[in-house]
Amino acid sequence: MKASCISDEYENGVQQFLQFTECNATSLGGKFFCPCIKCGNGRRQSINDIRSHLICDVIIPSYTKWIWHGEFPNMPTVPQTESVHEDIGYRIEDMIRDLGQDSFQQAHALLYEKIQNDSNQNSHLDNLV
Repeated sequence: MKASCISDEYENGVQQFLQFTECNATSLGGKFFCPCIKCGNGRRQSINDIRSHLICDVIIPSYTKWIWHGEFPNMPTVPQTESVHEDIGYRIEDMIRDLGQDSFQQAHALLYEKIQNDSNQNSHLDNLV
């Protein structure tokens, strides 16, 4: 992820990521969450589109645990006496972890389906006008 996006190392990493995604992640109509900077794991794309996005737009640098692509986050235990530095920007990841990957993916899939249905209804209404 930290290699130059024009290097063989980065391109090989993208290919390994895509293979991991196809083997481990849940798809919706053959589409997976795209972790490029522009999509931010919020849009589903085909594997070929994800490849293009990761080469052109690069991956989100903080996306080191592929929780949307089948990898389970490690939940290390920290002794109570040890101080922990928390970056407020990553609290959403904690909330998602608390909610659970399956529940969040189901909610995300339902939202995606609703948006798609609303879009289809609007297109149908446009055709009537």
